[in-house]
Amino acid sequence: MRCGWGLRWPDAVLWVVLAAAAVFEGLVGLVAALVLLTAAVVLFRRSPVWTVCAHVAAAAAPALVLAPTVTNLPWVWPFFAAGVFGFRAGRWAAEPVLLPLAAVLLAGLPVSVLADGSVRGGFGVLFGVYDWSVLVLIVLAVVLGPWLLGRYLRLRAELSAAGLDQAALRERTRIARDMHDSLGHEWGLVALRAAALEVAPDLPERHRLAAGELRAGVAAATERLQEIIGVLGPRDERTDVGALVERAAAAGMDVSWTPAGPSPEPVERAVHRIVREGLTNAAKHAPGAPVSVRVERSYDTTTVTVANGQMAARPGPGGGTGLAGLADHVRSLGGTLTAEPRDDGFALVAELPHDARPAPAGPPARRRLAGVARTPLLAGTAVAVLTMALYATVGAGNSLDPEVFEKIVPGAPQADVEAVLPPFQILGDPERMLSDPPKGADCRYHWASEQTDERLFFRLCFVADRLVLKETVPRGAISAGEER
Repeated sequence: MRCGWGLRWPDAVLWVVLAAAAVFEGLVGLVAALVLLTAAVVLFRRSPVWTVCAHVAAAAAPALVLAPTVTNLPWVWPFFAAGVFGFRAGRWAAEPVLLPLAAVLLAGLPVSVLADGSVRGGFGVLFGVYDWSVLVLIVLAVVLGPWLLGRYLRLRAELSAAGLDQAALRERTRIARDMHDSLGHEWGLVALRAAALEVAPDLPERHRLAAGELRAGVAAATERLQEIIGVLGPRDERTDVGALVERAAAAGMDVSWTPAGPSPEPVERAVHRIVREGLTNAAKHAPGAPVSVRVERSYDTTTVTVANGQMAARPGPGGGTGLAGLADHVRSLGGTLTAEPRDDGFALVAELPHDARPAPAGPPARRRLAGVARTPLLAGTAVAVLTMALYATVGAGNSLDPEVFEKIVPGAPQADVEAVLPPFQILGDPERMLSDPPKGADCRYHWASEQTDERLFFRLCFVADRLVLKETVPRGAISAGEER
């Protein structure tokens, strides 16, 4: 059931649930969420992967720019929405999400470096890399995890259905072989005896004519049997529609076609068969008329249209076993087929769902999923190692000795003070725990090498290359800052 704009009711329910998650993000966050979610729900079926990427970008931008650190996420709803749409993309979309997602995440690296650098100076470059690497790990867990789960469910459904397909194909092949071996042999003998009677010299003329009619009837029945065996036997495995169209054009047909992206293999085979039937009918009933072949693909269906100009003679009702067999095949895939005259000719239109008869059996779902997940897992491992190495390196050189801190005098030149400071600062956002620094100040934050309840870390702020503020921050500032 649809509810306007081509949406289905589950889409509307999803919009309400995700919008409710943004209610607590403030007015700006709520407005942004409503705009993005509306566009995402409307466009998801046409472009599921880029819908996911749009939510990842919406999560990354405020996390890297507004905070500017992912340790204090300003908005949470984009991550939640990206995870939901990531699952849906993995469950229903055939195209891969890894490369577009990697492009979005890599674009965030220079943004993170610039944002943190504007706040923390030279250390901001290092902190921006750390900020970005933490964001990547969050995205891998929140978005890629649901996507892999959806992909696994899709692969498992495909393999399950493929097993049923293979069993049905084996049964059809067995029936076809039995019909060919038994009926074909018997009818061949009948035709042979009828032919002998037809030329027997001692048989009356009327009996010879009856024998000829019998032989012709057996030949027609044998031909019909071959057609039935062809329907029951293995299906045509060809899927190259482009080659099919090129052969028709080479034979003199005025044909044009609009291709689409890849679909599941059973759908590709059905598309090939539909286009072949449409081109055959056009050549038979409308020779010389222009023919257009159009394949359109959404995230869950493929639509095939073969339309030709005015036909010389339209087939009457019930004519042609090709269309009837084709309609049965499309219905067996859960799709629909219409073949009807139009004002300017005739059109064959089929709509094929992607999840009715998925791809044939292959490796088990877990093994195929492992192949899909290998690249993101390796990339995630590399980023995790980078993050931990960066954290350990910075952590080994961001503590300030309290005795050194006490010797620092307000008003001292910035260069003199920085000469006694550790090479790195705190990887985090301690400024949110404190009061605003002096206007235009450039502040440094260092852990106390010996921490107590009254001395957790230090803040030193510079204005015009002079130290204007030195502050010891107690442990209680953490809880106070979280309440702010």
